[in-house]
Amino acid sequence: MKRTIDWKEAFWLGAGVLPSILVAIGAMAAIVGTPSILVWTLSTAIGFMQLFLYAELAAIFPNKTGGASIYGAVAWLRYGKIFAPINVWCYWITWSGALAVTAALAGNYIVTAFLADTPLAKFSITLLDLSGILPGITFKLNGIILCSAVILLLAFYMQHRGILQTAKIQFALALLSLIPLLLLAIVPLLTGKINPANFLPFIPQNTTSWLSGTAFTLMMGGLFIGGYITYGAEIAVCYVSEFKDPVKDTLKAIIVLGAVAAACFIIFPFTFLGVLGMSNITDPAFIGGDPQAAVVKLAEVTFGGGSGKLLTLMLILALILGIVTPMSGSSRTLYQASIDGLFPKFLSKLNKHGAPTRAMWADLIFNMVLLSLGNPIFVIAACNVAYLLCVFMNLNAVWMLRRQLPNQPRAFRAPDWLVYWGGPILSLLNLSFIIFGANVFDPNALWYGLGAIAIIFPIFYYRHYIVDKGVWPESARKDLEISEET
Repeated sequence: MKRTIDWKEAFWLGAGVLPSILVAIGAMAAIVGTPSILVWTLSTAIGFMQLFLYAELAAIFPNKTGGASIYGAVAWLRYGKIFAPINVWCYWITWSGALAVTAALAGNYIVTAFLADTPLAKFSITLLDLSGILPGITFKLNGIILCSAVILLLAFYMQHRGILQTAKIQFALALLSLIPLLLLAIVPLLTGKINPANFLPFIPQNTTSWLSGTAFTLMMGGLFIGGYITYGAEIAVCYVSEFKDPVKDTLKAIIVLGAVAAACFIIFPFTFLGVLGMSNITDPAFIGGDPQAAVVKLAEVTFGGGSGKLLTLMLILALILGIVTPMSGSSRTLYQASIDGLFPKFLSKLNKHGAPTRAMWADLIFNMVLLSLGNPIFVIAACNVAYLLCVFMNLNAVWMLRRQLPNQPRAFRAPDWLVYWGGPILSLLNLSFIIFGANVFDPNALWYGLGAIAIIFPIFYYRHYIVDKGVWPESARKDLEISEET
């Protein structure tokens, strides 16, 4: 891939993770109650510590792209062929699945705010109803889905001319959307709009003690949701092979993005709860992932009314920002996994601008199918389970690679205590969030996640054993330092 960007462009490419907090503040508060701000803080702290481990992973492979799981898969490959594709697949479906969720929200804004009285708003047809066999599975087409599809196509087009051009567009989108959102979060802190009474009683809802089993379960459920949002700054290491100076740019990109994201992930929930209180941020629309429901109220308190349409447009731009980020990252995961012999071979092609367009098309088609499902909750549940599983694998991969490749040059080395103690402890924490917290989010969340993960088995079997005859591609053997027998 072409080395055309530095850490600043990578920051703007990853800036789409910043507004993602808005779609989860309500859901978190509805589950945990007023201590949701504590959950966001803890989850953010965990995510920030993990960034230093991801930085070392990326430093080992300066010529690879696609994110932490691409690098972590090298370590797990030694313990069995299937572990590598599982790790990468979990990472990919996490980031790719976010496209449909975010695009559906943007499509809803466009229809409800600007096209509510048009025939498009009333248009709806059922393409295939499988609810009798698989509850909740109905493929349909309506105005919101069509607008969401247009948003996805726009995000695809924005990236077609290469990563540098994409970064410039992300910069413009960030200025137009993030600055107003940051003002909404910060101005109430400076003008005394925070009401301390909104944080009381500071105890998980429906409990009488922090030491109860219910309190523990609710907190774990909150941390299960929080990780999907607060760990997102690690996407900065997706672009290592496109950095002009991978040694310096990787660490700067992930730390700067991580620091800014951490500030947003703590300040936004604090301001929303402190200004609006539990009754407003647990509004059913806000819980359902519609930030407009509370953003407009917060804007009225902060700046006065009369800005509904403008705020909606700002949120649409923020959501487009949040679509380009996972599309750029997840398409590079597909591309590199194809190069390494884990995913289908046709994905390992770049266009003349160095963009992985075939992988982008795969992302686009996959999410068009998800959109036609009407954005059911199992998509988010499956992504959460898959993501925390790959986080578990990647955090352990750091110390595993210290032992497997001790002489491999590392432009950055995380502190030994973090690699050998912090990484394993944090990995077990993330695994416990799945075990104890997944079903708080949805009773079947764990099964949704395991079902989504299982899809990789036939895909990898076809690529490795039928296409490649059980032999790793030559480039992969050299790059991953594996023998033909591995």
